[in-house]
Amino acid sequence: MAVLITGIGWVNGAGAGQGRERPFRFLQAEGPIQIPTGEVLSFPLLRFGRMDTYSRLGVAAIGLALKDAGLLEWSDVREISVVASTVYGCLETDEAYYETVLPQGGKLASPHLFSHTLSNTFLGEGAIQFGLSGAAFVLHEPALKGTGALHLAFLAVGQGERPAALAGVCDSGPRPHLGLAGRTRAGALFFVLQQEGKNVRPPYGSLTRERDRLYFNGEEILDLFRLAETCATNNG
Repeated sequence: MAVLITGIGWVNGAGAGQGRERPFRFLQAEGPIQIPTGEVLSFPLLRFGRMDTYSRLGVAAIGLALKDAGLLEWSDVREISVVASTVYGCLETDEAYYETVLPQGGKLASPHLFSHTLSNTFLGEGAIQFGLSGAAFVLHEPALKGTGALHLAFLAVGQGERPAALAGVCDSGPRPHLGLAGRTRAGALFFVLQQEGKNVRPPYGSLTRERDRLYFNGEEILDLFRLAETCATNNG
């Protein structure tokens, strides 16, 4: 069974985008990220403004990837899984929450921040926003590459467990005081994987697996950022 890449969406320092926009240019840039609004995304997001930065990055990129694959609109929930890789997850939000716990013995602890102190919270938000009912979980990686998430999403689709799955990376960026610069950068990037079918949009290419390694159009995948660049080169 062929596993196809049918959608790509991202939010990073260079802006927000999706693969079928022309010209298709996947760019990466350091620096602060302007979180896109509903107008920029061209679709509404409930409670988006109340989410933490990490969650907004992930939900926006998931929505853009689904839109790119033609899967944004829904009336009934779909069996679509989401797997994400991260280095720091919601650590920035955890620290912000802890700062509200310190004064007055925790009496001022923020319930709003507390609700976002799990690294997989944004996947629940995305499932609600986009009608996804498949498995959803986050993997920790020592450096942000996303290959673990891609492997699991590939298996879910390739083994027939799900007709579609999303795989990606999401991180709110390095924490300077931890001295771990270079392992990640702020942003989110997601791919939609689907089985072949009559309602599937023309794919960017196909994925194959040999000896626990994934290949895109015959080239080994080393990280998801390079995969996006390859898709842009092939389909620009």
